[in-house]
Amino acid sequence: MHWSFWVIASVVLLIVEIITPGAFFFACLGIGAAATALVSVFKLGIFIEVLTFCAASILSIYMIRPIAKRFFVVSSQKSNVDALIGEKVQVTEKIDPPNHGFVKVQGELWRAESDAKHEQGEMVEITAVEGTRVKVK
Repeated sequence: MHWSFWVIASVVLLIVEIITPGAFFFACLGIGAAATALVSVFKLGIFIEVLTFCAASILSIYMIRPIAKRFFVVSSQKSNVDALIGEKVQVTEKIDPPNHGFVKVQGELWRAESDAKHEQGEMVEITAVEGTRVKVK
């Protein structure tokens, strides 16, 4: 194949890598395509080009990808409502099942439900967030 095919393939694969978060897989294939573009200049045949693409891609997956993943660590810190689960909060209005009550979560009042009765002023733990309600125990 002509070297320009491999250059275009390399650029497309690098763009796909930018679009997809955190995998660093398509970049390795892009590196393989770039290496193949260099080899295809010598017109050694399609077999050598495919072999070069496979070898360079596999080498970059096993050698470059682990190093890159170390530098681009994705944070596993919970955010938004997921961060509320496990938080200890104070009951501001009695929770008496099946009736809902209210709890104060980071300065805001949230509607709360529970399987057990909880009195005003009691400390409870958030177990789930469902829409605009929290489940507590």
